Amino acid sequence: MAALGIDPLVLIVYIINFGLVLFLLQRFAYKPILGMLEQRQQRISDSLAAADKAAEEAAQQRVEFEKELAKARQSSQEDARKAAEATEKMRQEILAAARQEAEDIKSKAREEAEQEKQAIMADLQKQAADLAMQITNKVVGEAVDENAQRKLVNQFLADLGDA
Repeated sequence: MAALGIDPLVLIVYIINFGLVLFLLQRFAYKPILGMLEQRQQRISDSLAAADKAAEEAAQQRVEFEKELAKARQSSQEDARKAAEATEKMRQEILAAARQEAEDIKSKAREEAEQEKQAIMADLQKQAADLAMQITNKVVGEAVDENAQRKLVNQFLADLGDA
């Protein structure tokens, strides 16, 4: 080996130095670096697990929110339906009251018209009786007394009313 320019003692020292460096690197660098990489990998997996858990919780909350939203929609639709029914009922009651009032007004108008008709008829009968008495007085003269004339006129008007 001397012919090659390699000193066996220096070679042994290099081998010992290499072994010592290898031991020191393994003891103080390789193991801590591997530990640090394992810790980092653990933190990453923990973070991924936490992210998955958060995503599941978010999905669960979303489902609950959608259920509550559906309930709220249903409730508001029910309230709107009830309000529409109440409005329709009020409308029907108002229409019924208006119809009743219109019927009452018509009935009252008929009664008033009937009363006025009766009053006019009575007035016409009185005028006809007076006119008949005047005509009778002129034709017959004063010979027939007034009570008898009234009786005749009333009988004539009664016969006229029956006809």
